[in-house]
This record gives sequence, C-alpha cells and structure tokens, in this order.
Amino acid sequence: MKNIDWSGYKWISRELWGEFHPQKPYCYYDPEAINYDEEGNLVLETNVNPKKFKDPITKEFIEIPIGVGLISSKDKFGYGYFEIEAKLPKGKNLWPAFWMSPFESWPPEIDVFEGYTKDKNNYFHFNWKNPLGFWRVETNFHYGETPNNYNLGAKTHWLGFKDPTKHFNKFGCLWTPHVIKIYYNNVLVRKLTDKKLLSEYHGKTMCVKINAHVDKNVDKKYHQTSKYIIKNFKHLKL
Repeated sequence: MKNIDWSGYKWISRELWGEFHPQKPYCYYDPEAINYDEEGNLVLETNVNPKKFKDPITKEFIEIPIGVGLISSKDKFGYGYFEIEAKLPKGKNLWPAFWMSPFESWPPEIDVFEGYTKDKNNYFHFNWKNPLGFWRVETNFHYGETPNNYNLGAKTHWLGFKDPTKHFNKFGCLWTPHVIKIYYNNVLVRKLTDKKLLSEYHGKTMCVKINAHVDKNVDKKYHQTSKYIIKNFKHLKL
C-alpha cells in the first residue's frame, strides 16, 4: 500500500479492508498500477503483474495475475457534490468505476458509474429499451444489510455520442439528506428520493473510490495494459 496526495486530498492504494477481494481472486489492488501522465492526470492501470497473497479463508498462498489501480479516500466526506472528469480505459473485460460507500458500513453504496467493456474494446451496447443509453456506463444504488443486501438495478443513461475512451466526460453526484442525484456532463440522469432508502445514508461519512478493474473473463495471461485517466476530483460541501 502507498499513500497518495492528489487533487487536494489524501488517498490509499487499496480498499480499506484489504489488497484483494476474496471472491474475485483474479486481480488485486496494485500500487504500481497508479501513475500520472505528462499532463499530470491520474492514471489507473490494469496490468499483468502476478503477485502471491495468503488466502484469508484457506490460509494457503495463491497467485493473483493482474494488478489494478484503485484509490480510496482517507478523507471522510459529508453531504455535498462529488465529481470527476475522466477518460475510460480501452480493452476487453474492463470494469472502471467511480463510487462511494461509508466508512461505517457496507452497504449502502452509490455507484456514480460502473463501466463494462465485456468482450469488446469499447463500451458501446445498443439497448432497444433504452436507445439513448447506448454506452454501457451504469448507475446503481446498494442498500440493506449484509448478507441480505440489494440494489436498485443498474441503468445506462445519455452520455453523448463521443466514444468515452477517446474523450473526457464529467461524472457527478449530489448527496443530500433529501435526495441523491447523479449527473453525466452536468445533465441529471438519475435520482433517489425514497425516504426509507435515503435514511440508510444519514449520519454516514463517505469514502470515495475511483478504480480500474477487470471482470472474471479477463485474459489472465495476455491481458493488454489499459489506462483509466482522471483529470481531477472535486467535492463541494453543502
């Protein structure tokens, strides 16, 4: 793990609870996959970079093939507006995200976006039920109690015609006691107003997370490096 100063805040290079997810042992949170480009943008990569870890369940050592870049905020955030401006990584079976969950518990969780390339090199996926949401870049909300947790359902939204692997887009979230709103390029795309669900977020302090990731179908030996480029992170207090 390494500590990171970026965009005016302090971050760590893994999840708060560890270096890899026991149920997803095909990748781990790799400090070497966190870099900067020549313009000073944060770059979160996915690389074939095998490393051995002790399995918390079996206590045996396992080799995890792919390192991914993830940052979790050390700062604890209250109500306000959260935003990044980012260019999504290109490649197969990628899963970049911008999301937040409380320091105190999981769930709840706010997925400002999760992107999925599946077996393509891009996020295009036409859905006749939602023709304007043709990029597979999705919002979601998780709630309930572990292990009986739920989500409201992933949804795609209007993100414009330009390929998000070639152009920067803004992804924002307004979190208040009375509503949660998600914006893509300053356009409101989804909101949560249910008082019961909103109550699960009351009194919490949010950990913001930005991460590159891969899904279980990734080529664990010949995966090509991908780069998720983020210009900045902003938080405006209420």
